[in-house]
Amino acid sequence: MTDNAVHLAGIEHELMLFSRYHLRPQHYAGTVLERSAYVLMSRLELVDPMTLKELSTALRLDASTIHRQVGVLLNRGLVAYAAVAPGEVARRISPTAEGLAELAATRTTFVAGLGLVVENWPAAKRGQFLDLLLEFNQDVERLEGAPWPRATDTTRSN
Repeated sequence: MTDNAVHLAGIEHELMLFSRYHLRPQHYAGTVLERSAYVLMSRLELVDPMTLKELSTALRLDASTIHRQVGVLLNRGLVAYAAVAPGEVARRISPTAEGLAELAATRTTFVAGLGLVVENWPAAKRGQFLDLLLEFNQDVERLEGAPWPRATDTTRSN
């Protein structure tokens, strides 16, 4: 096996484990949004209201999955239909104040949990890990032609 193949196999394995460990609410204190709700709400918080079709495209999910997920969030009052432009037929979804508050609480819980994992890492190592994750995700987004919106304060380098 070449070094490249060994590295790629190792990266694939570690990403599988990373996805298994990340966003597992049972490991964190506090109430958290379910994973799909967390991802959907994270998308909506940084963009203008989106149609269900736009959400389906952005999240790479089929329409029935988006309808089901949005329906749950609508019933819980975490998202609402937004005003549409004159002549627009499709309804747009935006987070409610309650939804944004629950998203912020979930994020705080996850950040605290991550803090426990990396508490003994020096700041430079945490910054390097952030830089590598950011670069990896942006390269995936570039290949898929689907950039994910980011808050400017989370993409710093150091």
